[in-house]
Amino acid sequence: MKRTLALLLAVAFAVPAFAGNIFSNVETYGEIETIGLAFNSEIPAVNDAKGVNNRVLFGVSMDLVEDVRANLTFAYTNQWEDSAVTENDTVNDYWDNIQVAEANVVVSNIFGALEAKIGRQFYGNENSPVMYIGPRHGRYNLIDYPESIDAALVTWANDSLAISAIYGQAGDKNGVTAEHARMTGLTLDYAFTNNLTAGAYWYDFLDQDYSDDHIGIWGGKVAYQNEEANLAVEYAKNYIGHVFGHNNEGWMLKADAAMTVDMEAMALTPRITYLHEEKDFIANGNYNPGIIFTYVYEGTTGGDNLRILNPGLDFAFKALEKVTFAFDYMAIKADNHWNSNEFDLVATYQHNDYVSFHLGGAIATHLENDVKDVYAGQMGMTIKF
Repeated sequence: MKRTLALLLAVAFAVPAFAGNIFSNVETYGEIETIGLAFNSEIPAVNDAKGVNNRVLFGVSMDLVEDVRANLTFAYTNQWEDSAVTENDTVNDYWDNIQVAEANVVVSNIFGALEAKIGRQFYGNENSPVMYIGPRHGRYNLIDYPESIDAALVTWANDSLAISAIYGQAGDKNGVTAEHARMTGLTLDYAFTNNLTAGAYWYDFLDQDYSDDHIGIWGGKVAYQNEEANLAVEYAKNYIGHVFGHNNEGWMLKADAAMTVDMEAMALTPRITYLHEEKDFIANGNYNPGIIFTYVYEGTTGGDNLRILNPGLDFAFKALEKVTFAFDYMAIKADNHWNSNEFDLVATYQHNDYVSFHLGGAIATHLENDVKDVYAGQMGMTIKF
């Protein structure tokens, strides 16, 4: 790990030096995320866990010519207890574990109005329960090589409306996409005011290696937010075969609400989320509540017919200006059967704008099949540069 960080830091210093004479507006960026988990499992077919996962992202962005910008991002991951990685001694051994996560060009001002991103790229909003392709954060088993899509993304936008179209080849570890699946997507986002927004989307996947069936998702969302509160509702539905054909496929409903109360000694943000999936709804989103739940289920969009009620509370004491706390309770059903209760408490220390540490604990109780209570502890560090 020390050798890898040294190598990335060397590149970070060297790239601007030699590229500055060839390219313009050269920028480097990256992040290091490390999460350790201790998990005792009484759940059948789920093993105990005790380890540390680590991921490093390092990218370079630069102007090639007028209106053309290039982006290149590398990813490196390892598990500190994995001897196959920790025994590497040469630079070539480390290079074998580095992947190209992004490699694209962005062309602006096409016909004076369009922007096109072409090549390997991340896509979507990390908070979306339906579609996200990119690095995932905050959970031990999500610290892995980030998903990418080799695609062409074209966007048109003005002050209130944004329309985009994407076509590419996606590779994924879960959800609706599969290795070598062709993905087509259309999105529309509209801002009625600064506070009220709405969006609609359609995604279609065709796995040419194994079948000719189209698997897709269409849906929409509405959100309202101001300085004190936010509300959001999203609905999505699957189809198989033909988007306009009559089918009885899966669907999802997700609702969120939160309100901030600022008092003299502390600030409180009570919030609540409700997720409802039916008929084996599948997607490629990134809603991952709960330390234990995420480790066991590896996400919420794998056809598990989940129903999750998640009230929570974020709070911070004015005397501890760099420390915040988050408490979450989750009541979980899967496949129309009771699954568990989960209680999480996480403390986060924001050292500065670039560095944060967190420490959390979780307990799952009243598990199905009278399984004994399950406990987990998680701690981590994130550095952005």
